[in-house]
Amino acid sequence: MELWQIVGGGEAGGILVRKGRDLKSPAEEERLAKGSEVQQLELAGDRLRYRLQSGSGPAEGWISIRISGKELATRVWRAGEEPAWIQESAKKMQAFRDGAQVLPSPVQLPKRLEGGSDPRSRLPPFKRLSHKEMQEMSLKNLPGHFSAMKFPHTAEQLRSFGPSWYTDAFHKFGTLPADNYVTKVVHVEQLPHSGFDAAGGAGHKAFIDLQYAKPDPNLHTQLFAKYPWDYFESETGKQYRMQISTYGDMDSAELLTSICCEHLFPFRIPKLYFADINRDTTNYVLIVERINFGKRGKVVNGKVEPIQRKPFEILPVCGKYQDYLLEDAPSVYYALFREMAHLAAWDHQGRYDSFFGAMTKYTEKEFLESQVKSRKAQKQKRFEVLTNGCATMLEKGIDFATNVAPQIFTKAGKNKEKLEKMREEITAIAPHFDDIRLFLASSSDFVGAMHMNLQADNAYLWHDEHGDLDVGIFDWCGFGRSPFVMNFMGCLSGADADLLDAHEEGLMKMFCDEYARYGGPRIQVEDLLLRYHLQWPSFAMDACQWVERDIYRECPKEEWPSIKTMLDDQFVNRWNVRCRGTTLVNALEFYHRRPFKRIFDEWKSGVGKAYLTDFTA
Repeated sequence: MELWQIVGGGEAGGILVRKGRDLKSPAEEERLAKGSEVQQLELAGDRLRYRLQSGSGPAEGWISIRISGKELATRVWRAGEEPAWIQESAKKMQAFRDGAQVLPSPVQLPKRLEGGSDPRSRLPPFKRLSHKEMQEMSLKNLPGHFSAMKFPHTAEQLRSFGPSWYTDAFHKFGTLPADNYVTKVVHVEQLPHSGFDAAGGAGHKAFIDLQYAKPDPNLHTQLFAKYPWDYFESETGKQYRMQISTYGDMDSAELLTSICCEHLFPFRIPKLYFADINRDTTNYVLIVERINFGKRGKVVNGKVEPIQRKPFEILPVCGKYQDYLLEDAPSVYYALFREMAHLAAWDHQGRYDSFFGAMTKYTEKEFLESQVKSRKAQKQKRFEVLTNGCATMLEKGIDFATNVAPQIFTKAGKNKEKLEKMREEITAIAPHFDDIRLFLASSSDFVGAMHMNLQADNAYLWHDEHGDLDVGIFDWCGFGRSPFVMNFMGCLSGADADLLDAHEEGLMKMFCDEYARYGGPRIQVEDLLLRYHLQWPSFAMDACQWVERDIYRECPKEEWPSIKTMLDDQFVNRWNVRCRGTTLVNALEFYHRRPFKRIFDEWKSGVGKAYLTDFTA
């Protein structure tokens, strides 16, 4: 039973109750008193159909749970009646405080995977469409490979396919009990893909509100859908559709992760309701539970005012590269590193072998024999190409920081002498970027299953009753095995230099400790930190390459004098300007705080000597 407590309406003698969901439906004469508890019968957006359990007011009716951001009703649970995820989170965080080992335990297969059927066997090989093919094929609605059903892939289709499609689709995936069905598609709302509250760039997103014939606490009436950009909607839509749906197989990877791995992870992910894709059209849809993010505090001068929250209340959503909206950014990053460690550790325990196959275990000695010693010498011309290519990229970033938009950079981040020193150092290291990447994979102890881009915007967070932060994770397009330190860069690219300066060693220690506690190998903090530092020069170079590719495309050079700070609308409301610009600002400030060239030289003359490319051919 899902219960709500009325927390608003104290001055008005209670909150208004209407006979129907519509805000224009007739109102009841009696109000629902503050402090009353009601049972949820149906939840559609911010409208709740209830049955009175205690207190005073109409026995049944419709209320608003919030108006203009003000909470009128909050969810409550009685002891022992909490949702399973709350009980699991409380147990998990207690084990964290106790330092208790946590290994994978047997789990029940979802109905969609019963019978030994592997969804991947039904998926044809990836097909890369040309622009001409995309123009023709993306307009078609062909059956998906997982369900053999036609499926919606636009906001309009999510509405027009109607209750019967949702019923059949959810039955097909085993999400909806056979004796229940969807009676109504109440509302579909496509989320913004630009502006301050842009909902990401990998595809369109929408909220869906449904009604079921039989209300069920295990069924969500509020759902979230992800589907591809429309090739014809705009130049941006065309570019993203081709980039995401044809340059690589990102879309099916995200669907398959939810289909095959939802029950395997050591943390929450949104409950899957339906997912499908068609290779010939590249159309797809992913439908999962909607996360009810909490209300954000007032943002003043780029800082958010904290709000008192109840245990297990989901914190406000944080947009990509909007870390200033986090009420406690360091604690968020520690929680993310903890979960990355858990994810990788369970891979070493065989948790995802059904998805990836068994992990190959190897030592550094074995790696040197099999992967490094067989490498061929490279020509000196290759050395020059790598050096010059790196210099060109860096010059674009340095020019942006010193001449085009110095007003958004820190004092060190636009200092010409420091930036010239950085350019000299990184171009000297650049011919050995591949050697460094090879070193990162030198032992299977440093390899594991990883989320490709676990930034704060791809997580939902809550505090338990002791105030410790727990995490759920979404956006799984890049789930795979990799040297996990490479994924740290994506996680931390939105973190400002002061946070990194204060916490990078603590974050590495968190990973090492939690990696071992969840069954991974024991690795040393200094070894992990070395690998992290060795990546920084290539990360700084990469941050510079997006100036011309993305930043100037959305905000040409001539517009930058009108932008005063990174909080200006012209910066925040343009997706790539905000994402690429913030990364570069952070990178150019932090680079000068660590002796990266000295770290590289010491590695090069020591353990790294065995990995260096010979450019004498």
